[in-house]
Amino acid sequence: MLTRRGAAAASGRNPTARRNPGSRSMPDRSYRRLVYRPQQIPHRYGKNIHVLSDPVLVSRVLKLSLPDTRGIEGGQLLCAIYRSLIHVVMAAEFPRTSVSVLTRMARSAPDAVWSGEVIDPETRAVTIGVARAGLLSSQVCFEEMGLLLGERNVRQDFLMAERKVDRRGRVRGAAVSGAKVGGSYEGRIVIFPDPMGATGGSLDLGIRFVRGQPGGDGIAKIIVINLVVTPEFLRRMRDEHPDVVVYAARLDRGRSSERALQSLPGTRPGEEFGLNEHGYIVPGLGGLGEFLNNAEH
Repeated sequence: MLTRRGAAAASGRNPTARRNPGSRSMPDRSYRRLVYRPQQIPHRYGKNIHVLSDPVLVSRVLKLSLPDTRGIEGGQLLCAIYRSLIHVVMAAEFPRTSVSVLTRMARSAPDAVWSGEVIDPETRAVTIGVARAGLLSSQVCFEEMGLLLGERNVRQDFLMAERKVDRRGRVRGAAVSGAKVGGSYEGRIVIFPDPMGATGGSLDLGIRFVRGQPGGDGIAKIIVINLVVTPEFLRRMRDEHPDVVVYAARLDRGRSSERALQSLPGTRPGEEFGLNEHGYIVPGLGGLGEFLNNAEH
Protein backbone atom coordinates (compact mmCIF):
# COMPACT_ATOMS: atom_id res chain seq x y z
CA MET A 1 0.00 0.00 0.00
CA LEU A 2 1.30 3.48 -0.82
CA THR A 3 2.23 5.76 2.07
CA ARG A 4 3.25 9.38 2.01
CA ARG A 5 6.92 9.99 2.45
CA GLY A 6 8.03 10.47 6.06
CA ALA A 7 11.03 12.35 7.37
CA ALA A 8 13.39 9.42 6.99
CA ALA A 9 12.29 8.80 3.41
CA ALA A 10 12.52 12.49 2.55
CA SER A 11 16.13 12.51 3.67
CA GLY A 12 16.83 9.37 1.65
CA ARG A 13 17.48 7.22 4.74
CA ASN A 14 15.87 3.85 5.35
CA PRO A 15 16.19 3.13 9.07
CA THR A 16 15.64 -0.63 8.57
CA ALA A 17 18.30 -1.04 5.88
CA ARG A 18 21.77 -2.43 6.57
CA ARG A 19 24.21 -0.61 4.39
CA ASN A 20 26.60 -2.44 2.11
CA PRO A 21 28.89 -1.17 -0.64
CA GLY A 22 26.32 -2.00 -3.33
CA SER A 23 23.26 -0.52 -1.62
CA ARG A 24 21.64 2.81 -2.52
CA SER A 25 19.82 4.67 0.25
CA MET A 26 19.21 7.92 -1.66
CA PRO A 27 16.09 8.22 -3.87
CA ASP A 28 16.64 8.19 -7.63
CA ARG A 29 16.42 11.83 -8.74
CA SER A 30 14.96 10.68 -12.09
CA TYR A 31 11.59 10.12 -10.39
CA ARG A 32 11.61 13.08 -8.02
CA ARG A 33 9.45 15.13 -10.37
CA LEU A 34 7.98 13.50 -13.45
CA VAL A 35 7.39 15.65 -16.52
CA TYR A 36 4.54 14.54 -18.76
CA ARG A 37 3.39 16.40 -21.87
CA PRO A 38 1.20 14.49 -24.34
CA GLN A 39 1.74 15.29 -28.01
CA GLN A 40 -0.98 17.61 -29.31
CA ILE A 41 -2.12 19.27 -32.53
CA PRO A 42 -1.41 23.04 -32.43
CA HIS A 43 -4.56 25.18 -32.40
CA ARG A 44 -6.08 28.41 -31.14
CA TYR A 45 -9.14 27.18 -29.28
CA GLY A 46 -7.70 27.94 -25.85
CA LYS A 47 -5.34 26.51 -23.25
CA ASN A 48 -7.85 24.01 -21.83
CA ILE A 49 -8.45 22.29 -25.18
CA HIS A 50 -6.18 19.32 -25.99
CA VAL A 51 -6.46 17.57 -29.37
CA LEU A 52 -4.02 14.69 -29.20
CA SER A 53 -1.53 13.91 -31.95
CA ASP A 54 -1.36 10.12 -31.66
CA PRO A 55 -1.17 7.89 -34.77
CA VAL A 56 -2.51 4.82 -32.94
CA LEU A 57 -5.52 6.69 -31.58
CA VAL A 58 -6.29 8.26 -34.95
CA SER A 59 -5.99 4.87 -36.67
CA ARG A 60 -8.34 3.23 -34.18
CA VAL A 61 -10.90 6.01 -34.47
CA LEU A 62 -10.76 5.66 -38.26
CA LYS A 63 -11.27 1.89 -38.06
CA LEU A 64 -14.25 2.50 -35.77
CA SER A 65 -15.86 4.61 -38.51
CA LEU A 66 -15.41 2.15 -41.39
CA PRO A 67 -18.58 0.63 -42.92
CA ASP A 68 -17.33 -2.95 -42.47
CA THR A 69 -16.59 -2.55 -38.74
CA ARG A 70 -19.31 -4.36 -36.77
CA GLY A 71 -20.80 -3.55 -33.37
CA ILE A 72 -18.86 -6.03 -31.21
CA GLU A 73 -15.54 -5.11 -32.81
CA GLY A 74 -16.50 -1.46 -32.53
CA GLY A 75 -17.07 -1.84 -28.80
CA GLN A 76 -13.64 -3.42 -28.40
CA LEU A 77 -12.05 -0.57 -30.35
CA LEU A 78 -13.88 1.99 -28.24
CA CYS A 79 -12.61 0.36 -25.04
CA ALA A 80 -9.03 0.31 -26.33
CA ILE A 81 -9.23 3.98 -27.31
CA TYR A 82 -10.64 5.06 -23.97
CA ARG A 83 -8.06 3.10 -22.00
CA SER A 84 -5.42 5.15 -23.81
CA LEU A 85 -7.32 8.41 -23.34
CA ILE A 86 -7.93 8.00 -19.61
CA HIS A 87 -4.26 7.15 -19.08
CA VAL A 88 -3.29 10.42 -20.80
CA VAL A 89 -5.79 12.36 -18.71
CA MET A 90 -4.70 10.84 -15.41
CA ALA A 91 -1.03 11.42 -16.18
CA ALA A 92 -1.57 15.02 -17.30
CA GLU A 93 -4.36 16.24 -15.00
CA PHE A 94 -4.51 14.24 -11.77
CA PRO A 95 -2.63 15.53 -8.69
CA ARG A 96 0.60 13.86 -7.62
CA THR A 97 2.39 13.15 -4.39
CA SER A 98 5.80 11.88 -3.31
CA VAL A 99 5.95 8.42 -1.75
CA SER A 100 8.48 6.08 -0.24
CA VAL A 101 7.47 2.42 -0.39
CA LEU A 102 8.98 -0.86 0.73
CA THR A 103 8.61 -3.36 -2.12
CA ARG A 104 8.20 -7.13 -1.76
CA MET A 105 11.97 -7.40 -2.22
CA ALA A 106 12.31 -6.03 1.33
CA ARG A 107 11.97 -9.61 2.60
CA SER A 108 15.45 -10.33 1.34
CA ALA A 109 16.80 -6.79 0.80
CA PRO A 110 15.78 -4.44 3.66
CA ASP A 111 16.83 -1.39 1.64
CA ALA A 112 14.35 -2.18 -1.17
CA VAL A 113 12.60 1.17 -0.94
CA TRP A 114 11.23 2.95 -4.00
CA SER A 115 10.88 6.71 -3.68
CA GLY A 116 9.41 9.08 -6.22
CA GLU A 117 6.40 10.94 -7.56
CA VAL A 118 3.14 9.11 -8.34
CA ILE A 119 -0.52 9.94 -8.93
CA ASP A 120 -1.94 10.82 -5.52
CA PRO A 121 -3.82 7.66 -4.42
CA GLU A 122 -6.19 9.81 -2.35
CA THR A 123 -7.55 11.55 -5.46
CA ARG A 124 -11.32 11.18 -5.66
CA ALA A 125 -13.02 11.00 -9.04
CA VAL A 126 -16.44 10.46 -10.61
CA THR A 127 -17.09 9.39 -14.17
CA ILE A 128 -20.42 10.29 -15.77
CA GLY A 129 -21.96 7.74 -18.12
CA VAL A 130 -24.08 9.68 -20.62
CA ALA A 131 -26.56 7.31 -22.28
CA ARG A 132 -26.23 5.80 -24.65
CA ALA A 133 -22.96 6.27 -26.54
CA GLY A 134 -21.12 7.27 -23.36
CA LEU A 135 -21.95 4.26 -21.19
CA LEU A 136 -19.21 1.90 -22.39
CA SER A 137 -16.52 4.59 -22.34
CA SER A 138 -17.54 5.58 -18.81
CA GLN A 139 -17.24 1.98 -17.61
CA VAL A 140 -13.71 1.80 -19.04
CA CYS A 141 -12.72 5.01 -17.23
CA PHE A 142 -14.34 3.79 -14.01
CA GLU A 143 -12.34 0.57 -14.07
CA GLU A 144 -9.03 2.20 -15.02
CA MET A 145 -9.33 4.88 -12.33
CA GLY A 146 -10.35 2.23 -9.81
CA LEU A 147 -7.20 0.21 -10.50
CA LEU A 148 -5.09 3.29 -9.82
CA LEU A 149 -6.98 5.02 -7.01
CA GLY A 150 -8.82 2.15 -5.33
CA GLU A 151 -12.53 1.45 -5.42
CA ARG A 152 -13.39 3.68 -2.45
CA ASN A 153 -12.15 6.78 -4.30
CA VAL A 154 -14.02 6.34 -7.59
CA ARG A 155 -17.70 6.42 -8.48
CA GLN A 156 -19.82 6.15 -11.60
CA ASP A 157 -22.95 8.27 -12.08
CA PHE A 158 -25.36 8.24 -15.02
CA LEU A 159 -27.25 10.77 -17.12
CA MET A 160 -29.87 10.22 -19.78
CA ALA A 161 -29.41 13.09 -22.23
CA GLU A 162 -31.53 13.14 -25.36
CA ARG A 163 -31.22 15.22 -28.50
CA LYS A 164 -34.27 17.20 -29.57
CA VAL A 165 -34.86 17.05 -33.32
CA ASP A 166 -37.43 18.72 -35.53
CA ARG A 167 -39.54 17.11 -38.26
CA ARG A 168 -36.68 17.41 -40.72
CA GLY A 169 -34.30 15.54 -38.43
CA ARG A 170 -32.31 18.62 -37.50
CA VAL A 171 -30.89 18.83 -33.96
CA ARG A 172 -32.65 21.58 -32.00
CA GLY A 173 -31.18 21.09 -28.54
CA ALA A 174 -30.95 18.49 -25.80
CA ALA A 175 -32.64 17.59 -22.53
CA VAL A 176 -31.71 15.60 -19.41
CA SER A 177 -34.54 13.10 -18.94
CA GLY A 178 -33.06 11.08 -16.08
CA ALA A 179 -30.08 10.72 -13.76
CA LYS A 180 -28.56 8.44 -11.14
CA VAL A 181 -26.23 10.30 -8.77
CA GLY A 182 -24.40 8.30 -6.10
CA GLY A 183 -23.22 11.05 -3.77
CA SER A 184 -21.68 14.49 -3.42
CA TYR A 185 -19.31 15.99 -5.98
CA GLU A 186 -17.39 17.97 -3.36
CA GLY A 187 -13.62 17.80 -3.96
CA ARG A 188 -13.91 15.30 -6.80
CA ILE A 189 -12.55 15.32 -10.34
CA VAL A 190 -15.54 14.81 -12.64
CA ILE A 191 -14.95 12.98 -15.93
CA PHE A 192 -17.35 13.09 -18.89
CA PRO A 193 -16.18 10.33 -21.31
CA ASP A 194 -18.65 11.30 -24.03
CA PRO A 195 -17.41 10.01 -27.41
CA MET A 196 -18.96 12.53 -29.81
CA GLY A 197 -18.43 16.26 -29.25
CA ALA A 198 -20.82 17.56 -31.91
CA THR A 199 -22.93 20.58 -30.95
CA GLY A 200 -22.03 20.47 -27.27
CA GLY A 201 -25.67 20.57 -26.22
CA SER A 202 -25.68 17.35 -24.22
CA LEU A 203 -22.38 18.15 -22.50
CA ASP A 204 -23.52 21.67 -21.70
CA LEU A 205 -26.61 20.26 -19.99
CA GLY A 206 -24.58 17.58 -18.22
CA ILE A 207 -22.04 20.04 -16.85
CA ARG A 208 -24.76 22.40 -15.63
CA PHE A 209 -26.64 19.48 -14.08
CA VAL A 210 -23.59 18.26 -12.15
CA ARG A 211 -22.76 21.75 -10.92
CA GLY A 212 -26.29 22.04 -9.56
CA GLN A 213 -26.02 18.85 -7.48
CA PRO A 214 -24.82 18.61 -3.83
CA GLY A 215 -21.13 19.51 -3.76
CA GLY A 216 -21.31 20.81 -7.33
CA ASP A 217 -19.84 24.16 -6.36
CA GLY A 218 -16.82 22.39 -4.85
CA ILE A 219 -15.81 20.21 -7.80
CA ALA A 220 -12.03 19.98 -8.10
CA LYS A 221 -12.00 19.84 -11.90
CA ILE A 222 -14.25 18.86 -14.81
CA ILE A 223 -12.63 16.97 -17.70
CA VAL A 224 -14.39 16.01 -20.94
CA ILE A 225 -12.89 13.11 -22.94
CA ASN A 226 -14.05 12.76 -26.55
CA LEU A 227 -13.26 10.52 -29.49
CA VAL A 228 -14.16 13.16 -32.07
CA VAL A 229 -14.89 16.87 -31.67
CA THR A 230 -15.97 19.67 -34.00
CA PRO A 231 -14.93 23.33 -34.02
CA GLU A 232 -18.50 24.19 -32.96
CA PHE A 233 -18.18 21.96 -29.89
CA LEU A 234 -14.80 23.35 -28.88
CA ARG A 235 -15.95 26.95 -29.26
CA ARG A 236 -19.00 26.24 -27.11
CA MET A 237 -16.94 24.59 -24.36
CA ARG A 238 -14.44 27.44 -24.41
CA ASP A 239 -17.09 30.18 -24.34
CA GLU A 240 -19.65 28.68 -21.95
CA HIS A 241 -17.41 26.55 -19.70
CA PRO A 242 -13.91 28.09 -19.88
CA ASP A 243 -12.69 26.18 -16.81
CA VAL A 244 -13.60 22.77 -18.28
CA VAL A 245 -10.67 20.77 -19.68
CA VAL A 246 -11.22 18.90 -22.97
CA TYR A 247 -9.18 15.99 -24.36
CA ALA A 248 -10.00 14.60 -27.81
CA ALA A 249 -8.54 11.91 -30.05
CA ARG A 250 -9.55 13.66 -33.30
CA LEU A 251 -10.84 16.99 -34.60
CA ASP A 252 -13.27 16.84 -37.56
CA ARG A 253 -13.63 20.01 -39.68
CA GLY A 254 -15.32 18.43 -42.70
CA ARG A 255 -17.63 21.37 -43.50
CA SER A 256 -14.92 24.04 -43.37
CA SER A 257 -13.65 26.18 -46.22
CA GLU A 258 -10.51 25.12 -48.04
CA ARG A 259 -8.76 28.15 -46.57
CA ALA A 260 -9.74 27.12 -43.03
CA LEU A 261 -8.55 23.56 -43.59
CA GLN A 262 -5.16 24.87 -44.64
CA SER A 263 -4.95 27.10 -41.55
CA LEU A 264 -4.15 26.39 -37.92
CA PRO A 265 -7.35 25.09 -36.26
CA GLY A 266 -9.22 27.87 -34.52
CA THR A 267 -7.84 30.77 -36.57
CA ARG A 268 -10.82 31.16 -38.96
CA PRO A 269 -13.94 30.54 -36.84
CA GLY A 270 -16.26 32.01 -39.47
CA GLU A 271 -15.14 29.40 -42.00
CA GLU A 272 -14.50 26.42 -39.73
CA PHE A 273 -17.27 23.88 -39.21
CA GLY A 274 -17.68 20.15 -38.64
CA LEU A 275 -21.47 19.73 -38.58
CA ASN A 276 -23.91 19.10 -41.41
CA GLU A 277 -27.35 20.69 -41.65
CA HIS A 278 -28.77 18.02 -39.31
CA GLY A 279 -26.19 18.65 -36.59
CA TYR A 280 -24.12 15.51 -37.18
CA ILE A 281 -20.32 15.35 -37.45
CA VAL A 282 -18.65 15.18 -40.87
CA PRO A 283 -16.74 12.98 -41.57
CA GLY A 284 -17.59 11.64 -38.10
CA LEU A 285 -18.42 8.09 -37.07
CA GLY A 286 -22.08 7.85 -38.09
CA GLY A 287 -24.53 7.30 -35.21
CA LEU A 288 -22.13 5.78 -32.67
CA GLY A 289 -24.74 5.14 -29.98
CA GLU A 290 -26.96 3.21 -32.37
CA PHE A 291 -23.98 1.39 -33.87
CA LEU A 292 -22.57 0.21 -30.53
CA ASN A 293 -25.93 -1.04 -29.29
CA ASN A 294 -27.26 -2.61 -32.52
CA ALA A 295 -30.19 -0.22 -32.46
CA GLU A 296 -32.47 0.13 -35.47
CA HIS A 297 -32.95 3.86 -34.84
